[in-house]
Amino acid sequence: MTFDDDDLTIRTTAADDHLLVSVIGDLDLESAPAMTAALKQVLGDRPVVVDLSGVEFMDSSGLGVLVGAHKDATALLLAEPGPRLQKIFKITKLHKVFALYPTVDEAIASLRAPATETEAPVESVVPGFEELSP
Repeated sequence: MTFDDDDLTIRTTAADDHLLVSVIGDLDLESAPAMTAALKQVLGDRPVVVDLSGVEFMDSSGLGVLVGAHKDATALLLAEPGPRLQKIFKITKLHKVFALYPTVDEAIASLRAPATETEAPVESVVPGFEELSP
């Protein structure tokens, strides 16, 4: 499957045990509906690796798409976020929620490796909004 317009290109490639979604362009308010539609079409029983190497900019709408997909996916792995995206994930503390990998190959290899306990814990409460004691 391929989605292609002037501002965003999304290519999906199926493998035996996962799907690879390659994104080129900005993930922002304008492109969020197309990214949402593309991810909804591929989410299912197989893990999804999202290649972010072609994404230079992402706003809160793009983050929202990824968070929504993360909730619905069997496994959603994000690969090759550039320095700007890495900063966004750290500022928002989403680096503790998503499985982030420096390369697509490492993300795919992690699917085949047994899970380790050294992975970052998944945050269930948004930092700063912990439940208050009565």
